Amino acid sequence: MGEKTQWRILLSLPSTMHLIYLLDTVITDLLREMKFDEETQEHVNLAVIEAGTNAIKHGNKEDVDKTATFEFLIDDSQLTIIITDEGSGFQREDVANPLEPENLLKSSGRGLFLMEAYMDEVGYEADGTVVKMVKYRQTDN
Repeated sequence: MGEKTQWRILLSLPSTMHLIYLLDTVITDLLREMKFDEETQEHVNLAVIEAGTNAIKHGNKEDVDKTATFEFLIDDSQLTIIITDEGSGFQREDVANPLEPENLLKSSGRGLFLMEAYMDEVGYEADGTVVKMVKYRQTDN
């Protein structure tokens, strides 16, 4: 029986948008290492950056004394990303659907929409202060 490969990578950032490039660097390298195809890499990268931006900007209100934490769980079948902020949270149903005609010109809701469109699973826990996203690996078989 083959052993299951599993990695856990933890990245904690002060809540400033100046450091979002570190998140971009980590997720880009992880996706490449996991051999996701280029389109999937772009989609997952965008979803993770959106989630990180939400945690820093909306959750922690860019308060550098608050931390946004990114946990990457990697195994043979999937990549799981858990994003945690120290904000007051939100309810998913309170965020407007960006595809509704009355919301087309509003900027809110697009990040969540992209996250949900590009990831295989997206869940909101602890009143929205924890976002868990999963992307399954493609199988060559």
